[in-house]
Amino acid sequence: MEEDKDTSLIELTPYQLRFIDEYMKCGNKREAMMKCGYKGKGKRSTVTSSAAKLYNLPKVQAEIERRRRELAEENLIDAKAIVKRLTKMFNGELSSEFVTKQGQVVDVPITFKNQIEAGKVLVNILGLAEQNNKPKEEKTVEQKMAEDLEQQTKLFLESAKKKSPVVKGLPEPKKKVEE
Repeated sequence: MEEDKDTSLIELTPYQLRFIDEYMKCGNKREAMMKCGYKGKGKRSTVTSSAAKLYNLPKVQAEIERRRRELAEENLIDAKAIVKRLTKMFNGELSSEFVTKQGQVVDVPITFKNQIEAGKVLVNILGLAEQNNKPKEEKTVEQKMAEDLEQQTKLFLESAKKKSPVVKGLPEPKKKVEE
C-alpha cells in the first residue's frame, strides 16, 4: 500500500501538490489557487474557473481524498462526531469558559452568529440544501385537467369571437333583396 501512495504522488506536478496543500489548509479552491501564485489575469471568475478545473482532476481528487482519510484516521474523527458537535452548536448547548478581569471563570454561551454558521455547515453536510433545490412535485392529475380545461375554454371563446362579426350596440346590416 505504501507503493500506491508514492506512485500517486509522482504523477502530481509540484503545482498540483502545492494546490492540494493549500486546499487542505483552507478548504477553499479559489483561495488555494491564489496562494499558489495564480493571478488569473486579475479576474475573479478566471481564478475560480481554473481552481475548479484543477480540483476536478481525478488524480488531484484522489490525493485530496487520500489525505482526508489519513487525517480522519490520525485524529479519530468520524462524520457522526462532527454532526453531533455541530448539532450541539446549532442548538446552543455548548459554551466557552471565559476568565474575567477579577479572575472568575464564567461560562459564555455560544453566539447566534456561531449557531447560524453551524446550521449552514449542517445543511451542507446533510444535503438539505439539495433537497430544497429539487424541482417541486409534478402537478396532480386534477390540476393538469383544470389547466387544460381552462386553456381549451379560452381557445373556444377566442374562436367564437372571430366567427361572430356582430358588434353590440350597432344595428344588424341590411340584407340585399333580389328582385
